[in-house]
Amino acid sequence: METLLHFDNMLLEKKDKRAWVTFTRESHLNAVNNDGTIEINRVAMAIREDPDIRIVVIRGRGRAFCTGIDLKQLSTGEIDMGYHERWEKALRTFEQMKKIVIVGMHGYCLGGGLQLALASDIRVSTPGCQIGLPAIQESLIPGLATWRLPRYVGWGRAKKLIIGGENIAGEEASAIGLVDHLVPEDDFFSHIDQIAANYLKSCSTGSRMSKLITNQAFDMTYDEILKLYFKMQERTQYSVDAEESKQAYREKRDPIWQ
Repeated sequence: METLLHFDNMLLEKKDKRAWVTFTRESHLNAVNNDGTIEINRVAMAIREDPDIRIVVIRGRGRAFCTGIDLKQLSTGEIDMGYHERWEKALRTFEQMKKIVIVGMHGYCLGGGLQLALASDIRVSTPGCQIGLPAIQESLIPGLATWRLPRYVGWGRAKKLIIGGENIAGEEASAIGLVDHLVPEDDFFSHIDQIAANYLKSCSTGSRMSKLITNQAFDMTYDEILKLYFKMQERTQYSVDAEESKQAYREKRDPIWQ
């Protein structure tokens, strides 16, 4: 595994077509300070511009995935609107990149941690992980979780989590569609890697273009998304991966995606 970027709060590693973003501020339960918002943008941009990467795994060392905004910096007035602007820019980069982004949630996935998970494609959690948006306790808005969360769980459940500020466990999050895979806490990183390997098998051009279309499902009219679909389908059908799928079918083997 090759280390591409190594910062105070996180590191970016890569092997073949997979990349790993690991929060390393475990002494603070991977809370994100001002420097962290700068670092995650650099990480996201590096991944977006790397043509080899197809699958991204985001995870956290120690007892938590990520507990969101650094409350110490917030309490001393060190966090201004620039923090929120940088954070949302990074999340949007992950959301729109032509990669499949998988988040591993264990221990605590709170505030910005959950915001990041919602901007990703696949969420993996332990059954007991505490998941929530406690921003109201600091009289803050929990970012654009206010926009993303209702798309996964509906308005009612989203308002309960956002306005109530209470946590739910990973098992309940799975039941309401917020979590896609439940795995044991023991050897958690290995479980995430296995799930990432499974998604890599289907990570063709068609898979990545499907992500971009699905992202627009609640924002476009039928006519708008139909036009986008035809454009993407043409690009996909005549791609290198599509030709590989035909050859693999003829040769009775699994395709090897570019």
